Amino acid sequence: MLRKFLISCLCALTLSVGTQTAQAIPATSTPLEGSQIGIAYRFSPQGKIHGINQELFFHPASTQKMVTALAAMIFLGGDYELITRLEVNRNVMNNDKLVVDSSGTLNSDVVVRFTGDPTMRVDHYQSLLSILQKHGVRRINGKVLLDVSRFGGPSRANGWSWDDLPSCFTAPSAPIIINRNCTFAQLKSDGPGTHASPLVPSGVPIELQSDVVAVEEGHYGGDCILEANLFIDNKYHLTGCIPASSDPRKLRPWPLSLAISDAERWGKDWTATIMRRLNIKVRDGIEITRTPVANMVTIAQRNSPKMRELVEYMLQKSNNLYADTIAKNVAAEYFNLPATYYRANRAMRSILNQYAKIDLGHSYIVDGSGLSPHNLMSPATMLEILDYINKHNDKLGIIELMPVSGKSGTLQWRASTFNAPLKGHVIAKTGTLQNVSNLAGFVITKSGNRVPFVMFTNSITYSERTRDLVKYRRSPSPHYSYERYIIEHIYDEDVMGRDFR
Repeated sequence: MLRKFLISCLCALTLSVGTQTAQAIPATSTPLEGSQIGIAYRFSPQGKIHGINQELFFHPASTQKMVTALAAMIFLGGDYELITRLEVNRNVMNNDKLVVDSSGTLNSDVVVRFTGDPTMRVDHYQSLLSILQKHGVRRINGKVLLDVSRFGGPSRANGWSWDDLPSCFTAPSAPIIINRNCTFAQLKSDGPGTHASPLVPSGVPIELQSDVVAVEEGHYGGDCILEANLFIDNKYHLTGCIPASSDPRKLRPWPLSLAISDAERWGKDWTATIMRRLNIKVRDGIEITRTPVANMVTIAQRNSPKMRELVEYMLQKSNNLYADTIAKNVAAEYFNLPATYYRANRAMRSILNQYAKIDLGHSYIVDGSGLSPHNLMSPATMLEILDYINKHNDKLGIIELMPVSGKSGTLQWRASTFNAPLKGHVIAKTGTLQNVSNLAGFVITKSGNRVPFVMFTNSITYSERTRDLVKYRRSPSPHYSYERYIIEHIYDEDVMGRDFR
């Protein structure tokens, strides 16, 4: 099966556009022409909700991660860990010791039970499998079974943009996650007009074929972009062009980041590679199993960082893989069934309704990350979530995990909040998709009051020239001026009223 994707976006952030700095922007009371805006905030828990279009539905984008964070911290708790287990048949255990014959043969299948730990790296996985070597195993008289029963259904959610799928921010949320289900490679050329050859790090189990041509830096863009054809078995065919300097002294390989298309094959290939490194032979091969194997016992395990650390990384970096694997683990624990995106949605709705008395109502949720443009939520509903977090933060501890304007995460350089008086006074989750830029969180006002607020801005568009300046970070988006205007009014504890447009 052949899939063709544009991947010019993969390398956009690697263009040489100078060091990123926050640019001062003036506040303006005029919103960006044609944009759709929903605003909701209130100064006290039982006070009046101020703003506009609070009940209309918008694409929440990554502000939806606040829903995932709240459901996870309520139901799983901050100390919850994802555990990857190494198991063998109970019959080969004797007084908690693994029975291996004199030739180093283990007469048992070996099971690796995956749970979608987004922090699992190759070195972690090798350390887990090396326990076999430490027990003297040199040959497995059976199979190595990779248990993926924790999740079910597609590993990418409904509505994810097809031309984003090769990007690492859309890496598949599968039970098997190794190196974030993302890999890095390079394209090396001898300058404009030459063929760009692929460079794949040694041992990485992908195949990369290139018919890419290097062009002058000024000629890259428009119709001259990099494209990828994704085949099964994590094979990639690259076509199109990349920019290259005509000065040999400035010539550098072009970096690539590619999401894995087949997580199960990724897991099998890495398992085979590590077994070779450990000099352990597997008689009957490596297979995927979707049904837990009976009569097995754990001989080693790898625990992820605690849930509060996973949630913090998700919120700070707006990491989609973390969000979706957290949401699916919520569903797996809630239903005690293989987690799907649908069950994750149902679990989060039920948890918020049951434990927080929050009814998500007509909100449309298809993933835990907000990556799908099919997601829809009103500012009023998001404000209800923030109100609950604000009221119960002593127990939840979510606010301390969020980005802070001018200091951390995705708010460190946001032009609307970087400068005084907002710097350090906005604690919020960003939410960005094509033509969407949102904020949902808290403003610490000039009197020290912590005010929940939501600002959804959809249908953002401007001239092609302005779009290029924003894309390559040469200019802040024009919509930030109105965003700053609104947040400054909240900081000043100004209701505004008729000033909304």
